[in-house]
Amino acid sequence: MQGPAVVPYDADLEHVFLFVNPKAGGQLGDVFLQIPQPFDVRIDPTRRARLHVFSLTEGKSGNKPGFHFLRQVLMSYAWVRVFVGGGDGTVMWVVSEAQKHGVHTETGIRIGMVPLGTGNDFSQALGWGGRNPDADALLKNDCAGMRDLMQDWIKAETELHDIWRISLKVDEEDGFLYNKDTVLTDADGSEQKSLDSHMLLYCGIAKDAELAYNVELRRTKSQCLNKLVYIWQGAMISLHFFCCVGQRVQRVLRGLYHGTSRKGEPIFEVGVRSKGPRLYSNPEMLLCLNINSYGGGVARNLWNNSWRNGTSQPLMDDLLELDQDPGDKQLEVMTLSRLLRAAMPTNSVLGGRRVFQGAPLHFEFKQRNYRDLITFFQVDGESYKLQNPVSLTIEHNQQICVLCKVDSRRILPAAVMAVSLFLASACLSK
Repeated sequence: MQGPAVVPYDADLEHVFLFVNPKAGGQLGDVFLQIPQPFDVRIDPTRRARLHVFSLTEGKSGNKPGFHFLRQVLMSYAWVRVFVGGGDGTVMWVVSEAQKHGVHTETGIRIGMVPLGTGNDFSQALGWGGRNPDADALLKNDCAGMRDLMQDWIKAETELHDIWRISLKVDEEDGFLYNKDTVLTDADGSEQKSLDSHMLLYCGIAKDAELAYNVELRRTKSQCLNKLVYIWQGAMISLHFFCCVGQRVQRVLRGLYHGTSRKGEPIFEVGVRSKGPRLYSNPEMLLCLNINSYGGGVARNLWNNSWRNGTSQPLMDDLLELDQDPGDKQLEVMTLSRLLRAAMPTNSVLGGRRVFQGAPLHFEFKQRNYRDLITFFQVDGESYKLQNPVSLTIEHNQQICVLCKVDSRRILPAAVMAVSLFLASACLSK
């Protein structure tokens, strides 16, 4: 559906967009495309909201009807609410397409979520829940369920959220990147030696990434079955601890540095000859967190429930007192000695250890001469098997405005002020 060439400004009308992945949620995304268009909802006696629903699969990348119409609306309105129907990875799909259509994603749109994936960590962190919506309730009684959703969307509050740039490199001769047991290749068919991506939620190295990789290999179309697969694979991989085998952070990493190269200040180093701070507890996994939900909501508030240091000499004296904020241009780095402890974050005895808060970050992997180094890496739920990795660098890329459900997430006055100042400065710089 192509919108009109000109969208006049109406002070009593708010435009709301919903971009849906129709295949998400076991084809549940397709249900939203059945909502009659235009779909108006009365907000109060004088104001109304109009919902525009578009499929993300309609049109070619950079030439999609929904995003053309979004840009036309933004010619008359300062900003609009944009909701994403899909999994966690769908958010960056929408951000990328918006940028390709000339939409200023930092100030022009405010993004909310409709959980249609398996984990839905981003949706849970924003307060929109992790369960797929009831398809029948959405459409029956003149779309009563959709009208209720719209009321929550209009009330949503705005916060800033960081997007990070990931750069992963493997050995030029013996290195390989695997996704679903398939070697990644470049456009010319040659083996891919680097991975450049974006991170919205979190990334992990070692055992948690191995779990994500194995779950992806066995993914089904059912959200419930996928969670059962997650539990089963988690239990199987956790048995490695009793056999003294499997992924360990100190077996795969040589060091972590505060900077974009090994010249940065060492956060920790591994090895007999290393002089930097040491890791405690021989952890099975290392996480870089940007939100408070992990593993499909199984682990909530991992950072806040971690009260111990993860290195012998933390770079920050007040590390254990620092709070997590997804819009502060900093990442929270922590380790967990056991994979199963990620599922029990409310028990501080079983919690993780804090390693660092800040950015940018540079990881150096161990190099082995006698055999290949195999480890796992995952970013926002997308997992990879790495053969002979060399380095991983994480840098801040941009900020977006996100929409948080008001009755499930407390919006701090300082956060509201930060958003206001950010938007004001962005408008003045235009």
